[in-house]
Amino acid sequence: MAEVQLSRVCKRFGPIEALRGIDLTIPDRSYLCLLGPSGCGKTTLLRCVAGLETVDAGEIRIGSQRIEGLEPFVRNVGLAFQNYALYPHLDVKGNLAFPLRAPRYKAQFGHKEIEARVTWVAALLRIEALLDKPVATLSGGQKQRVALGRALIRKPTVLLLDEPITHLDARLRYEMRFELKLLQRRVGTTTIHVTHDQLEALALADLIVIMRNGVVEQVGTPDHICAHPETTFVAGFVGDPPMSLLPVEVGREAGELWLRLGATRLQADERLARMLGSVREQHVKIALPADDISLSDPGKAQTILATVQAHEWVGRELQIVVAIDGSAVRLRTRERLAVRIGDKLAIRLDLKRAHLFDLKTGRKLGGSVSG
Repeated sequence: MAEVQLSRVCKRFGPIEALRGIDLTIPDRSYLCLLGPSGCGKTTLLRCVAGLETVDAGEIRIGSQRIEGLEPFVRNVGLAFQNYALYPHLDVKGNLAFPLRAPRYKAQFGHKEIEARVTWVAALLRIEALLDKPVATLSGGQKQRVALGRALIRKPTVLLLDEPITHLDARLRYEMRFELKLLQRRVGTTTIHVTHDQLEALALADLIVIMRNGVVEQVGTPDHICAHPETTFVAGFVGDPPMSLLPVEVGREAGELWLRLGATRLQADERLARMLGSVREQHVKIALPADDISLSDPGKAQTILATVQAHEWVGRELQIVVAIDGSAVRLRTRERLAVRIGDKLAIRLDLKRAHLFDLKTGRKLGGSVSG
C-alpha cells in the first residue's frame, strides 16, 4: 500500500483546461472521494492516476515512484467503472481470473496461484456460490461485486473506482456503500472513488475532495466540510439540505454590528461581531445550516417573514424552501404543517454557526463562529 501525491497536475483537451494545477496528497490506506458536479475534472484526474490519460504538466507519485510517464500496467492500480465491463462468454470465475491470465502476467501467475487468488477474492466479496455462474444470470449488485473482485485480484497498490454504484437502485446503493467501506477496511488498499453523489461521499470517505471547474475547492473529512465550508460553492453543494446563502449588508452603529437582510435588521451576537470586526466589506454573503433556520412567531427577534416556494416530505421530516429578499432558504421541521406555495411563514435565523463569504470571490471571510 502507498500514499498518492499529485503536484501541480494540469490537463488540457484543446482549449479546455480540465485540470488546473491540482495539488493533492492521499494518505496510505485511506478512502478518498473526489466529489463534484459533471465536468468538474474528477474522472479526468482519476484517469491520469490510472494512466488512461497523460498529464500535460505536474507530477504523480505512488509511494516514492513517479508514475506519470509509466504505462498503465506498470502502475499496479486496480480499476472498476460504472459499467461492469464483464466478459459475457465467461463465468464469474473466468472473469475474476482473466487479469492474471493476460499475456503480460502469464509468467507471473501459475495455475495454483490463480486458483488461490480467485478463492481469496471470492471469499472477500462473498461470491463463492457464484463462481460457476454465467455473468448474464447475475443481478446488478452481484455483477458489481465481480467487477470489484477483478480490480482487486492483482492486489493493487491503489484502487480506483469511477462511479461504481451510481447505476444501482436506491436499496442496492445503500447496501453497497456499507460493503465498499467494509471491503476497503479489510484489504487496506488506498482507494480513490469518483462520485457526484454527496451522500455516497459522506458515507464512504475518510477524506473528501470537492472539485469544480478543474480545481480543488476544499479537502477535508466529511464532518469538517459540512461544518466549515471554505467557499460558497461548497456551502451550497454539500449537505442535505445544503446551507442557505444570503447576501447581507454589514452595518456599524454606536459600537454595535448588525446585518441587514432586505428590510430586516439582524443583531450580530458576540461571536459573529468578532468575526465581522476583521471584515472591511460592506456587503457579504452569509451561510446558515438548515438546522439554524426555524419556524417562529411574527415579531420575535431575528425573525423574517418569508414566502413558501416549495415543500416536500422526506420521511418524517418536512423540508420547506422559502424566499427571503429574493434568495432561496431551506429549512426542515417535524411539525405536521399544511403549507401551500405562496403562504407566508415567520422564519427565525440563528446566527451562532453562521459563515461569512466574500461576494466577489466566494471565499470565506474571517473564521468560523461556532464555539
